[in-house]
Amino acid sequence: MKRILLLAGLVFLISPACKEKKSTPVKEVIPEVVVNTPQEAPVQKQEPIAPPAEAKPDKYFLVAGSFLKQENAEKCKSDWTQKGYQSQVVTRSPGVNSDFFRVSYMSFSDRKEAINAMQQERAMEGKEQVWVLVKK
Repeated sequence: MKRILLLAGLVFLISPACKEKKSTPVKEVIPEVVVNTPQEAPVQKQEPIAPPAEAKPDKYFLVAGSFLKQENAEKCKSDWTQKGYQSQVVTRSPGVNSDFFRVSYMSFSDRKEAINAMQQERAMEGKEQVWVLVKK
């Protein structure tokens, strides 16, 4: 009889555990959607840009020809311009040889660059007589 009571007690304890549990309804959670509307970017004040350091003016010129008459210098200049160079007629301030009009087709602010360019140009056919004019 003890066994029956023990067995009945166990069944009594186990039976509620085996029952189907009623589930509570789960609320469906819908994530909130946030729509960002485009906004204008805040206007930022720009600091004034400092002007670049002034470039040194060209002082060294590769000279293709030197002429007493300006009209001859202008003709030579146009020939070099047609070849694709930025040629110019260079005159010097009063002094020795200031009466000549020189036609330059390259100019430099750096002496070493001018000398290197002159050496390269002299190696080319037809440019053996190129020289550097230093304008003060």
